[in-house]
Amino acid sequence: MTIEEARKRNEQIERKTLMWQEINSLEDKTNIEKLKHFNLITNEREKEIQEIYFERYCLKDWEVKVGTVKDQLIDPKLIVGTCHSDYFEKTLFESLNSLKRFDRVLNNLKNNPNYYTSNETRNNNEKKIGLAYKQQEHKYYINGDGNHRLITAKSLGFPKILINEITIYQEAKKIKDILLWVRKNGFEYKIEKDYKDENDSNPIELFSDYIHITINGINKLICFKEKYENLNVSNFKLKIYKFKSKLLNGYRNKYSHSDEITHLFHANYLEISEHKLKNK
Repeated sequence: MTIEEARKRNEQIERKTLMWQEINSLEDKTNIEKLKHFNLITNEREKEIQEIYFERYCLKDWEVKVGTVKDQLIDPKLIVGTCHSDYFEKTLFESLNSLKRFDRVLNNLKNNPNYYTSNETRNNNEKKIGLAYKQQEHKYYINGDGNHRLITAKSLGFPKILINEITIYQEAKKIKDILLWVRKNGFEYKIEKDYKDENDSNPIELFSDYIHITINGINKLICFKEKYENLNVSNFKLKIYKFKSKLLNGYRNKYSHSDEITHLFHANYLEISEHKLKNK
Protein backbone atom coordinates (compact mmCIF):
# COMPACT_ATOMS: atom_id res chain seq x y z
CA MET A 1 0.00 0.00 0.00
CA THR A 2 1.39 3.39 -1.01
CA ILE A 3 1.50 6.39 1.33
CA GLU A 4 -1.30 8.05 -0.66
CA GLU A 5 -3.48 4.93 -0.46
CA ALA A 6 -2.86 4.69 3.29
CA ARG A 7 -3.76 8.37 3.71
CA LYS A 8 -7.05 7.93 1.82
CA ARG A 9 -7.87 4.80 3.79
CA ASN A 10 -7.26 6.58 7.11
CA GLU A 11 -9.44 9.50 5.98
CA GLN A 12 -12.21 7.09 5.07
CA ILE A 13 -12.00 5.36 8.45
CA GLU A 14 -12.06 8.75 10.19
CA ARG A 15 -15.15 9.87 8.20
CA LYS A 16 -17.00 6.65 9.08
CA THR A 17 -16.05 6.97 12.75
CA LEU A 18 -17.30 10.55 12.88
CA MET A 19 -20.49 9.55 11.10
CA TRP A 20 -21.21 6.81 13.66
CA GLN A 21 -20.56 9.26 16.48
CA GLU A 22 -23.02 11.73 14.96
CA ILE A 23 -25.66 9.02 14.44
CA ASN A 24 -25.17 7.73 17.99
CA SER A 25 -25.74 11.25 19.31
CA LEU A 26 -29.30 11.04 17.87
CA GLU A 27 -30.22 8.02 19.98
CA ASP A 28 -33.32 9.68 21.48
CA LYS A 29 -34.66 10.80 18.07
CA THR A 30 -37.22 9.03 15.90
CA ASN A 31 -36.11 7.64 12.54
CA ILE A 32 -37.85 10.51 10.75
CA GLU A 33 -36.06 13.04 12.96
CA LYS A 34 -32.73 11.38 12.19
CA LEU A 35 -33.38 11.73 8.46
CA LYS A 36 -34.30 15.38 8.96
CA HIS A 37 -31.08 15.93 10.90
CA PHE A 38 -29.10 14.95 7.79
CA ASN A 39 -31.47 16.83 5.45
CA LEU A 40 -32.48 13.57 3.76
CA ILE A 41 -36.23 14.16 3.97
CA THR A 42 -38.35 17.28 3.58
CA ASN A 43 -41.44 18.29 5.53
CA GLU A 44 -43.44 17.84 2.33
CA ARG A 45 -42.21 14.28 1.86
CA GLU A 46 -42.94 13.52 5.51
CA LYS A 47 -46.58 14.49 4.96
CA GLU A 48 -46.75 12.38 1.80
CA ILE A 49 -45.59 9.17 3.50
CA GLN A 50 -48.13 9.72 6.29
CA GLU A 51 -50.80 9.10 3.63
CA ILE A 52 -49.26 6.01 2.00
CA TYR A 53 -50.68 2.72 3.31
CA PHE A 54 -48.27 -0.23 3.40
CA GLU A 55 -50.12 -3.43 2.56
CA ARG A 56 -49.83 -6.94 3.95
CA TYR A 57 -48.26 -9.35 1.47
CA CYS A 58 -49.47 -12.90 1.17
CA LEU A 59 -49.46 -15.29 -1.75
CA LYS A 60 -52.91 -16.55 -2.71
CA ASP A 61 -53.37 -20.24 -3.46
CA TRP A 62 -53.98 -19.49 -7.15
CA GLU A 63 -50.92 -17.30 -7.64
CA VAL A 64 -48.18 -19.41 -9.20
CA LYS A 65 -44.52 -18.67 -9.81
CA VAL A 66 -43.82 -18.01 -13.48
CA GLY A 67 -40.18 -16.91 -13.34
CA THR A 68 -37.40 -14.87 -11.76
CA VAL A 69 -35.28 -11.95 -12.93
CA LYS A 70 -31.96 -10.74 -11.56
CA ASP A 71 -30.52 -7.30 -10.88
CA GLN A 72 -33.34 -5.05 -12.03
CA LEU A 73 -33.80 -1.34 -11.37
CA ILE A 74 -37.40 -0.70 -10.33
CA ASP A 75 -39.51 2.26 -9.26
CA PRO A 76 -39.95 2.04 -5.45
CA LYS A 77 -43.44 3.56 -5.78
CA LEU A 78 -44.50 0.12 -7.00
CA ILE A 79 -43.37 -1.54 -3.72
CA VAL A 80 -46.68 -1.51 -1.87
CA GLY A 81 -46.29 -3.93 1.03
CA THR A 82 -44.37 -6.53 3.00
CA CYS A 83 -44.84 -9.91 4.65
CA HIS A 84 -43.16 -8.64 7.85
CA SER A 85 -45.73 -8.25 10.63
CA ASP A 86 -43.87 -5.32 12.20
CA TYR A 87 -44.33 -3.16 9.13
CA PHE A 88 -47.46 -4.11 7.18
CA GLU A 89 -50.93 -2.56 7.58
CA LYS A 90 -49.42 0.75 8.67
CA THR A 91 -48.68 4.00 6.92
CA LEU A 92 -45.26 4.20 5.33
CA PHE A 93 -44.44 6.86 7.94
CA GLU A 94 -45.28 4.42 10.77
CA SER A 95 -43.35 1.59 9.11
CA LEU A 96 -40.26 3.77 8.75
CA ASN A 97 -40.40 4.92 12.36
CA SER A 98 -40.74 1.33 13.59
CA LEU A 99 -37.57 0.08 11.85
CA LYS A 100 -35.41 -1.36 14.64
CA ARG A 101 -31.96 -1.33 13.03
CA PHE A 102 -32.31 1.99 11.29
CA ASP A 103 -28.98 3.44 12.41
CA ARG A 104 -27.05 0.89 10.35
CA VAL A 105 -29.12 1.76 7.27
CA LEU A 106 -28.60 5.47 7.87
CA ASN A 107 -24.86 5.00 8.22
CA ASN A 108 -24.77 3.04 4.96
CA LEU A 109 -26.81 5.71 3.24
CA LYS A 110 -24.43 8.50 4.28
CA ASN A 111 -21.20 6.62 3.59
CA ASN A 112 -22.34 4.81 0.46
CA PRO A 113 -24.87 6.94 -1.51
CA ASN A 114 -24.76 4.62 -4.57
CA TYR A 115 -25.71 1.57 -2.50
CA TYR A 116 -29.29 1.48 -3.81
CA THR A 117 -28.36 1.57 -7.49
CA SER A 118 -25.09 -0.38 -7.77
CA ASN A 119 -23.96 -3.89 -6.81
CA GLU A 120 -20.35 -2.70 -6.87
CA THR A 121 -20.85 -0.52 -3.81
CA ARG A 122 -22.78 -3.07 -1.74
CA ASN A 123 -21.05 -4.85 1.09
CA ASN A 124 -20.39 -8.48 0.16
CA ASN A 125 -21.65 -9.51 3.59
CA GLU A 126 -24.99 -7.72 3.09
CA LYS A 127 -27.99 -9.93 2.42
CA LYS A 128 -29.31 -9.50 -1.10
CA ILE A 129 -32.53 -7.58 -1.71
CA GLY A 130 -35.44 -9.59 -3.13
CA LEU A 131 -39.05 -8.87 -4.02
CA ALA A 132 -42.16 -10.69 -5.14
CA TYR A 133 -43.90 -9.23 -8.18
CA LYS A 134 -47.59 -9.88 -8.88
CA GLN A 135 -48.09 -9.42 -12.60
CA GLN A 136 -51.85 -9.04 -12.47
CA GLU A 137 -51.51 -6.16 -9.98
CA HIS A 138 -48.31 -4.64 -11.37
CA LYS A 139 -47.10 -4.36 -7.77
CA TYR A 140 -44.01 -5.43 -5.82
CA TYR A 141 -43.89 -6.78 -2.26
CA ILE A 142 -41.04 -7.36 0.21
CA ASN A 143 -41.13 -11.13 0.74
CA GLY A 144 -37.98 -11.68 2.80
CA ASP A 145 -34.88 -9.67 3.71
CA GLY A 146 -34.57 -5.98 2.97
CA ASN A 147 -37.39 -4.33 4.90
CA HIS A 148 -35.08 -1.73 6.50
CA ARG A 149 -33.35 -0.81 3.27
CA LEU A 150 -36.40 -0.82 1.01
CA ILE A 151 -38.77 0.99 3.37
CA THR A 152 -36.10 3.67 3.83
CA ALA A 153 -35.51 4.04 0.08
CA LYS A 154 -39.24 4.16 -0.65
CA SER A 155 -39.79 6.77 2.07
CA LEU A 156 -37.03 8.97 0.69
CA GLY A 157 -38.61 8.86 -2.77
CA PHE A 158 -35.68 7.36 -4.65
CA PRO A 159 -36.45 7.16 -8.39
CA LYS A 160 -34.92 3.68 -8.82
CA ILE A 161 -33.68 0.83 -6.60
CA LEU A 162 -31.53 -2.10 -7.70
CA ILE A 163 -33.24 -5.37 -6.75
CA ASN A 164 -31.03 -8.46 -6.79
CA GLU A 165 -33.81 -10.97 -7.45
CA ILE A 166 -37.50 -10.61 -8.31
CA THR A 167 -39.79 -13.63 -8.16
CA ILE A 168 -42.69 -13.22 -10.57
CA TYR A 169 -46.17 -14.54 -9.79
CA GLN A 170 -49.30 -14.64 -11.90
CA GLU A 171 -52.88 -15.66 -11.24
CA ALA A 172 -53.78 -19.06 -12.67
CA LYS A 173 -57.39 -18.49 -13.69
CA LYS A 174 -58.28 -22.18 -13.78
CA ILE A 175 -57.03 -22.66 -10.20
CA LYS A 176 -58.63 -19.43 -8.99
CA ASP A 177 -62.05 -20.24 -10.45
CA ILE A 178 -62.25 -23.73 -8.97
CA LEU A 179 -60.99 -22.72 -5.51
CA LEU A 180 -63.48 -19.83 -5.34
CA TRP A 181 -66.20 -22.31 -6.38
CA VAL A 182 -65.14 -24.58 -3.49
CA ARG A 183 -65.59 -21.75 -0.98
CA LYS A 184 -68.84 -20.58 -2.53
CA ASN A 185 -70.30 -24.06 -2.12
CA GLY A 186 -69.62 -24.35 1.59
CA PHE A 187 -66.39 -26.35 1.60
CA GLU A 188 -63.20 -25.48 3.41
CA TYR A 189 -60.00 -26.65 1.76
CA LYS A 190 -56.41 -27.38 2.68
CA ILE A 191 -53.47 -27.59 0.29
CA GLU A 192 -50.26 -29.03 1.73
CA LYS A 193 -48.04 -27.95 -1.16
CA ASP A 194 -48.35 -24.95 -3.49
CA TYR A 195 -49.46 -25.62 -7.03
CA LYS A 196 -46.79 -25.06 -9.65
CA ASP A 197 -49.30 -24.87 -12.50
CA GLU A 198 -52.86 -25.75 -13.44
CA ASN A 199 -52.00 -29.39 -14.21
CA ASP A 200 -50.27 -30.05 -10.88
CA SER A 201 -51.64 -33.15 -9.13
CA ASN A 202 -50.89 -32.02 -5.55
CA PRO A 203 -53.72 -33.26 -3.32
CA ILE A 204 -56.32 -30.90 -1.90
CA GLU A 205 -58.48 -31.76 1.10
CA LEU A 206 -62.14 -30.70 1.12
CA PHE A 207 -64.00 -30.75 4.39
CA SER A 208 -67.18 -29.56 6.06
CA ASP A 209 -69.45 -30.72 8.90
CA TYR A 210 -70.45 -33.68 6.75
CA ILE A 211 -67.39 -34.80 4.85
CA HIS A 212 -63.60 -34.88 4.63
CA ILE A 213 -62.22 -36.08 1.30
CA THR A 214 -58.96 -35.77 -0.64
CA ILE A 215 -58.81 -35.04 -4.36
CA ASN A 216 -55.62 -35.29 -6.37
CA GLY A 217 -55.10 -32.08 -8.27
CA ILE A 218 -56.97 -29.25 -9.96
CA ASN A 219 -58.21 -31.24 -12.96
CA LYS A 220 -59.74 -33.89 -10.68
CA LEU A 221 -61.28 -31.12 -8.58
CA ILE A 222 -62.93 -29.72 -11.72
CA CYS A 223 -64.35 -33.20 -12.40
CA PHE A 224 -65.64 -33.21 -8.80
CA LYS A 225 -67.37 -29.85 -9.42
CA GLU A 226 -69.16 -31.16 -12.52
CA LYS A 227 -70.41 -34.27 -10.73
CA TYR A 228 -71.37 -32.28 -7.65
CA GLU A 229 -73.47 -29.84 -9.66
CA ASN A 230 -75.26 -32.72 -11.39
CA LEU A 231 -75.70 -34.77 -8.23
CA ASN A 232 -79.23 -36.06 -7.66
CA VAL A 233 -80.12 -35.52 -3.99
CA SER A 234 -83.80 -36.37 -4.18
CA ASN A 235 -85.41 -38.29 -1.30
CA PHE A 236 -86.01 -41.21 -3.66
CA LYS A 237 -82.33 -41.39 -4.62
CA LEU A 238 -81.25 -41.19 -0.98
CA LYS A 239 -83.62 -43.99 0.04
CA ILE A 240 -82.43 -46.27 -2.78
CA TYR A 241 -78.79 -45.69 -1.82
CA LYS A 242 -79.43 -46.37 1.88
CA PHE A 243 -81.39 -49.51 1.04
CA LYS A 244 -78.68 -50.92 -1.24
CA SER A 245 -75.94 -49.99 1.25
CA LYS A 246 -77.62 -52.17 3.89
CA LEU A 247 -78.64 -54.96 1.54
CA LEU A 248 -75.46 -55.38 -0.51
CA ASN A 249 -72.04 -55.97 1.03
CA GLY A 250 -69.47 -53.45 -0.14
CA TYR A 251 -72.02 -51.39 -2.06
CA ARG A 252 -70.12 -48.21 -1.26
CA ASN A 253 -67.07 -49.67 -3.01
CA LYS A 254 -69.01 -50.74 -6.10
CA TYR A 255 -66.99 -48.34 -8.28
CA SER A 256 -63.62 -48.84 -6.58
CA HIS A 257 -62.03 -49.82 -9.89
CA SER A 258 -63.59 -46.91 -11.73
CA ASP A 259 -62.06 -43.45 -12.08
CA GLU A 260 -61.17 -41.64 -8.86
CA ILE A 261 -64.05 -39.14 -8.82
CA THR A 262 -66.77 -41.64 -9.75
CA HIS A 263 -65.66 -43.92 -6.92
CA LEU A 264 -65.36 -40.98 -4.50
CA PHE A 265 -68.93 -39.88 -5.22
CA HIS A 266 -70.38 -43.35 -4.89
CA ALA A 267 -68.50 -44.19 -1.69
CA ASN A 268 -69.43 -40.83 -0.09
CA TYR A 269 -72.84 -40.29 -1.65
CA LEU A 270 -74.74 -39.77 1.62
CA GLU A 271 -72.19 -37.34 3.05
CA ILE A 272 -71.86 -35.31 -0.16
CA SER A 273 -75.65 -35.22 -0.53
CA GLU A 274 -76.07 -33.95 3.04
CA HIS A 275 -73.56 -31.21 2.31
CA LYS A 276 -75.27 -30.21 -0.92
CA LEU A 277 -78.72 -30.13 0.68
CA LYS A 278 -77.44 -27.81 3.42
CA ASN A 279 -75.60 -25.49 1.04
CA LYS A 280 -78.20 -25.18 -1.74
